[in-house]
Amino acid sequence: MLLSFLFFITHNLLSQNYTRVDSIKVQVNGNWLKNPWAGGHNYIQLSDIDMNGDGIKDLFVFDRAGHRVTTYINKGTPNTVDYIDSTFKYASHFPHLEDWVLLRDYNCDGKPDIFTYAISVGGVKVWRNTSTPGNLQFTLESNYIKSDYTPTITTDPLSNLYITRVDIPTIDDIDGDGDLDILTFDFSGSIVEYHINKSKELGYNCDSLIFILDVNGCWGDFQEDPNNCDISLSACRTINYDTLNIINHLKENLHTGSCSVCLDIDADGDKDILIGDISCCSMSLLTNGGTTTAATVTSKDITFPSGNIPVNMSLFPCGYFLDVDNDNKRDLIVAPNAPNVSVDVKSIWFYKNIGADNAPIFTRVKRNLLQDEMIDVGQGADPVFFDFDSDGLIDLLVSNYIMFKDSCTTTNDYGVYAFKNIGTATNPRFNLIDTNFANLSVQLLNLPSKHLTFGDLDGDGDQDMMVGDYDGYISYFTNTAGAGNPCVFTLTNQNYLDDGGTPIDIGSYATPQLIDVDRDGDLDLIIGERAGNLNYYENIGTTTLPSFSQTTSNFGGVDVMKPCCSGYSTPFMYDSLGKYNLLVGSEANRNYKETGWIWKYKGIDATLSGNFTLVDSMFQNIWEGQRMMIHGADITADGSMDLVIGNYAGGVAIYLGDSNTVPVNEYTHNTADFIIYPNPSSTITTIAITNFKQQENYSLSIYNMQGKRIFNQSLIKSKTDLENNLPSGIYLIELRSTETTKMNKLIILK
Repeated sequence: MLLSFLFFITHNLLSQNYTRVDSIKVQVNGNWLKNPWAGGHNYIQLSDIDMNGDGIKDLFVFDRAGHRVTTYINKGTPNTVDYIDSTFKYASHFPHLEDWVLLRDYNCDGKPDIFTYAISVGGVKVWRNTSTPGNLQFTLESNYIKSDYTPTITTDPLSNLYITRVDIPTIDDIDGDGDLDILTFDFSGSIVEYHINKSKELGYNCDSLIFILDVNGCWGDFQEDPNNCDISLSACRTINYDTLNIINHLKENLHTGSCSVCLDIDADGDKDILIGDISCCSMSLLTNGGTTTAATVTSKDITFPSGNIPVNMSLFPCGYFLDVDNDNKRDLIVAPNAPNVSVDVKSIWFYKNIGADNAPIFTRVKRNLLQDEMIDVGQGADPVFFDFDSDGLIDLLVSNYIMFKDSCTTTNDYGVYAFKNIGTATNPRFNLIDTNFANLSVQLLNLPSKHLTFGDLDGDGDQDMMVGDYDGYISYFTNTAGAGNPCVFTLTNQNYLDDGGTPIDIGSYATPQLIDVDRDGDLDLIIGERAGNLNYYENIGTTTLPSFSQTTSNFGGVDVMKPCCSGYSTPFMYDSLGKYNLLVGSEANRNYKETGWIWKYKGIDATLSGNFTLVDSMFQNIWEGQRMMIHGADITADGSMDLVIGNYAGGVAIYLGDSNTVPVNEYTHNTADFIIYPNPSSTITTIAITNFKQQENYSLSIYNMQGKRIFNQSLIKSKTDLENNLPSGIYLIELRSTETTKMNKLIILK
């Protein structure tokens, strides 16, 4: 019986699993993206490392947006940039990292180790690469490196080697003795300190981390103005590093941010240095006219590379010297390093080395390396599945919080990207057809952060739209297209009013969802917000004229603001065969593992005025980056809900549900395949097939909640009116066609 079947599949839902996939194709401007679901990039740092043991250097990418690690396997095609996203396989092998990360081999075993910011002390933490064949792993070597700031080596160095969280140092063999030294700007941000690694001198080969500050003067004999980009040569300012000075400059933390990378630009065997600064859009190349042990900068190129297209990037450009196109010559990659203010699209500039590895000549090839092969909408990708053209295939909409684009003078853009499903019901494929869906950037006057939700609010059989924004308000758009037609949205009410005539305003970052929370037949509103709680607005109006009244701002006791000071709750409630479940996305930094990433709740129907039951604060152990925005639908027609998750780096990921389990569908009275209205119904019920095909054979069945089929009829047109002779209650409507079977609920009230 159907009832037994329903019990069986409801039980199986408890063990439903999700798998991150990269097999669903995405097309942009006629080109199929290689890594569409890689997750976006904003303010990245790059290093190379062989992760899979094939002898080819792969790519490690650390993004300051959410401290997110992305990994790419290098296919090794000669003279070609050929990376495949492998984040799901390898990123979890890296420890939690913050602010800056460089992979460098300090112990000469051929395996790059991790140098990263030491959070508690302001310095350098080191993880040793202890990988074995087939097992990428790292072991903590030092919580913070020490350096002797006095003229002599001691067994107890004076202080930790201080590097701020906003700097990116040079970690390289500066003096050519085979071990790794460190160059970093001092606390004032004006001179470069040279911390010499004395491992070789002390007989430890290159397997130790013993540093002493070169107190003979600042490295290179130059000084940078800490307030701008000016660099003065032969102007080294010396500092008396006594104990008091060390303590004071560590406390003051005056420096605002610089980065450097060394390379030999002129094949003379010593290190030259390329510098970026937080107050600059350009980079400066300083050429070392001295030696490996006594550097002296004798010339500068303040608009590097002046022989090609100079770096001109807002803001804080930093350079990375590594071979990305498999020609055995290291190239220059430039990316910004100032979160939330730097350019975040076309922000990875690839300068190909057309010279030699020890005398590089750089020519810019593209401004969006890696980004041109993925969905990347700037900052704050906010996805939702929705069939916007009513063809029966579920499409994808991705809005953003903001997009900084262009070069030194940035402009802002607030878009909603429409990806039409050009595949089939079981094999979705997406094609970008619009970057300003429904003309929302104009209709809402460039408001940042547009969170979309859909439902039939006026009872005409088509899906209307509500949009939450950064300021905490809700806007209502009426769909004037009619049932079964591609949506046409018209702004009806901006700053939508509640039942008391006051604009619905939840404070900041409104993320609404339309759903019949109390199952009374009309659509209610639940709204997430920056503070991490959920707001519940009950619809006290009708199915054709809604009126929303705030019931609580602490819906279900949900609070994803952990540990401090914002939560960015994004609700996705769905019906699991008669019982509601709730997933809530959150700010979800990776180090919040002890508190929560994606939160799942149950026990909702019986406790609308109380606290829900928390099932898991780390649902399926899914982490896609900071500010995960979550939505679900069955996009493969296998009877199981699939998930799309956006993150603050501007990308999205797809997780397919286990096809051995059964539907978990968002409950909104309507489906993308057939629409029931009015619902609840008392006399006449209309069934409208949204993707009707004349050549298909359709049949409609109605089941009561005991599993008995009480009605069956063939359908020969897209819209059919049924006269209700049934008693009040909840019924299951099943639509069968040649291609698929879909089910929805009908509520009859008399």
